[in-house]
Amino acid sequence: MESSDLEPDAPEVLQEEAALTRVPVAIDGPVRVQALPRKAASTMTRPVTSLRAVRLLTADHYRASAVLVGDVAFRVAFGEAAAQSAASMALWPGLEPLVVTAAVEVWVSCDADGSGDPVPAQVSVVTERWAVGE
Repeated sequence: MESSDLEPDAPEVLQEEAALTRVPVAIDGPVRVQALPRKAASTMTRPVTSLRAVRLLTADHYRASAVLVGDVAFRVAFGEAAAQSAASMALWPGLEPLVVTAAVEVWVSCDADGSGDPVPAQVSVVTERWAVGE
């Protein structure tokens, strides 16, 4: 655009950049992969006292992982539909860490004893996040 021209060209107005050229890349040998450091983390412990499932974690695409540990066996499901029945939930043993790397909802309920009464559990959760929503 010349200084005397008051009507700039369309590419100049749109601030278009030149097309990028492709560079062929060939990988020859092993490639080093390094995990990114986590941006944030949080912890919590929740009492689980009912046979009815409750949502412990929401679906979160910023979450890198969540580790769940119960003091006794508890049931876990990864969505509200699966949490509707104990038969569709997984029975997870107590004091055994469950690592969840999917960005899904996590639902928990306590297990029942032989007479059908709930066995209360304390479920601790440690979550790590890729990002904090910036």
